[in-house]
Amino acid sequence: MIPRIKDRNTMRTIGLWCLLLGNGLHLLLHPAAPVAQNLVDGVFGVLFGVSIGCLLLSLRRTDRQCSG
Repeated sequence: MIPRIKDRNTMRTIGLWCLLLGNGLHLLLHPAAPVAQNLVDGVFGVLFGVSIGCLLLSLRRTDRQCSG
């Protein structure tokens, strides 16, 4: 089960770290084998996906009220 993180600053921090790790991974690793290159691209994509999701969730307002 995945824990829910409700703190916006924590979500932003996780998103920024994933973005940093994804960029660092893409810049530092240059494998020669095609299988390893595909693995690096896959991890890069997952890290960027997590970072985009976390950063967008950190922007969401938590004090929404029902307008009904």
